[in-house]
Amino acid sequence: MTVRSDFPVLHPMRVRFIEVDRQGILHNAHYLMYFGVGLNEYYRELGYDRVARGEKAGTALHVVSANVTYKAPLTFDELIEIGVRIRRIGRTSAVFSYALFKQDREEPAASGEQVWVHTDKASHKGVPWPDDFIALVEKFEGGKLER
Repeated sequence: MTVRSDFPVLHPMRVRFIEVDRQGILHNAHYLMYFGVGLNEYYRELGYDRVARGEKAGTALHVVSANVTYKAPLTFDELIEIGVRIRRIGRTSAVFSYALFKQDREEPAASGEQVWVHTDKASHKGVPWPDDFIALVEKFEGGKLER
């Protein structure tokens, strides 16, 4: 079972009016956007500028798989936290795990994963993650990283 303590990054935000449906519930399309917000915060807390590094190295990241599991509704103006971690890192891909937590709840209202592939910008083919990135993630994840 996924709980708050599984995540080294917990980013607070509120569900905004523009993101809810007529019932005041977060529209399902916005969950992946929230995961994207969390992804940026993960890299910020990791201290790794993926955009600058990619520009210098001629690499990019591509999502090849994404899923969301909805467990409880999130509503307008509700304070939530986006949990993010890298669950597994391989030679060219990484699995990012996400969870959206209601305030003061241990279990997520929603969870999901995305598989990101580190690619060469010109060919769009997978290339190995830089060694310094892998070392940084291993340290940041504190031994929870699957290889």
